[in-house]
Amino acid sequence: MSNTKDRSPVLSWIAFLATFAVVALCLRLSWWQLERAEEKRLWLTAQEEKARQPAADLPALLADPSPLHRQAAFSGSLDNAHNVLLDNRIRNGVAGYHLLTPLQTREGHWVLINRGWLPRGARREQLPEIHAISGRIPVEGTVYRPSRETFVLQNAPLPDNQWPLRVQKVDFDAIGEKLGVELAPFEIRVRPDLALGGHPPLPRPWQEIAPMGPDKHKAYALQWFALAMAALLIYVAAAVRNRRKTREEHS
Repeated sequence: MSNTKDRSPVLSWIAFLATFAVVALCLRLSWWQLERAEEKRLWLTAQEEKARQPAADLPALLADPSPLHRQAAFSGSLDNAHNVLLDNRIRNGVAGYHLLTPLQTREGHWVLINRGWLPRGARREQLPEIHAISGRIPVEGTVYRPSRETFVLQNAPLPDNQWPLRVQKVDFDAIGEKLGVELAPFEIRVRPDLALGGHPPLPRPWQEIAPMGPDKHKAYALQWFALAMAALLIYVAAAVRNRRKTREEHS
């Protein structure tokens, strides 16, 4: 009996410390989600402001230290012999590629134009048909630059003399070196309804993806806060019950 009594304070302290740790962790995660909500709100506001700016030509975009999500409008000629297929792009559960084609402007600048999504062939070695587009064409779209931390299963060097070039991620420096040109450090994601060279627009799934907004982060913050309160209430209820039980045993 005395051993049980001796252990009771120890168990109570363990329960208190465990509850304190859980509540502290949940509150920290709740606060972190609120911080992320504010960061996302500011980020979306900045991108909306950029999207409302007048469309810029390629020289202006190259001169901008932060051109991400700016509207672009210029013309140029596509290099149909050196297409790039960005692998493992899933759309509606179907595997495929993003088709990126180098474009040269009148000023001699080079940039990758993301023309949209193409389905993968029935066999891995079967590449999709790519329509060649000749002549100078107008391009309108949005500046995009993938994260440098993009995860790939194998970061292998680009193959020699293999076009279309199939890649796991877009490395502008490496692709530019293969082309023998100075490539812009971003791509232009073509406007969803823009037909290039008279061909029907390819699916452009980046228009279908909505980033997680601030409200989602706030909902997660509320969930973490609710878990913290639940853990605290469970501890208080257990402590009250144990105290009543102890009083009954001594009465």
